[in-house]
Amino acid sequence: MIDLFRTIRIHPVFWLVIGLAIATGYFRELIMLFCIVFCHEMGHAIAAQKLGWRIKKIELLPFGGVAETEEYGNRPHREEVIVILAGPLQHVFLIGLSFLALSLFPFWSQGDHELFIYHNLTILLFNLLPVLPLDGGRLAQVAYTSIRPFREAQQISLLTSIAVLVIVMTLTAMYFPLHLQWWMIIFFLAIANFLEWKQQPYGYQRFLLERKRFEPDVEAKVQSVPANLKLSAAIKQLYKGKPTLYQVIESGQFIKEKDLLRYWFYDDHFHQTARGGQELHIGDIIDNRPVL
Repeated sequence: MIDLFRTIRIHPVFWLVIGLAIATGYFRELIMLFCIVFCHEMGHAIAAQKLGWRIKKIELLPFGGVAETEEYGNRPHREEVIVILAGPLQHVFLIGLSFLALSLFPFWSQGDHELFIYHNLTILLFNLLPVLPLDGGRLAQVAYTSIRPFREAQQISLLTSIAVLVIVMTLTAMYFPLHLQWWMIIFFLAIANFLEWKQQPYGYQRFLLERKRFEPDVEAKVQSVPANLKLSAAIKQLYKGKPTLYQVIESGQFIKEKDLLRYWFYDDHFHQTARGGQELHIGDIIDNRPVL
């Protein structure tokens, strides 16, 4: 648990909210908000730690937080759903504690209780929006990766996130044009989605690197591919949590995904020079099979 506390960071946006709260005299509300956000993110972190994930950083934001882990895309869907839902579940416990405190402690007034419930519900519902990096956006991403290849699911989830964020921005401009704190949060989410879009290729490579250590205990998914299919296109057909076995249509021969990844990462010279400098094809691997 102490190791988890050492990974906690406060995002600059949260520091700005803290400064505004102190300047305007809403310090008690700030303490409430901080405790709620802290419990929310610790729910994610404790669940991840119990499942053996390697946690690099926990960053607190006014509406939740972001837990950065070493894992990327190759943990079982069940584990990812548990870690994601562990955050929103904390709000249920906190609301229950507030009702208990209202009946047991004189210092916890009806006004405190109502404000605490309001903040909990606001953060809970906001986090369930299908916008990255919110919990709803991550749940949508897990859902997409369960039915589509990882690379395609990665792109669809981000497009969904951007579309929902545009709708939120439009509604805010129409109904809450002067809500400064809300615009700050939207601005942060817009930057986060822009950075996610820019970093997608790197995230995809991390997925492939993690995939090299992937030891599945489920039956492989057979993909029929033509011999002239490029290696980059072939590995884009990898599904999260499912090993892939490629069957060449013309010859009926099989190639394991690990063999393709070995060519992709370890035989870069052959990859670059095959067919006069053009990208390697599935047929090239079948025909040449250099020693790796």
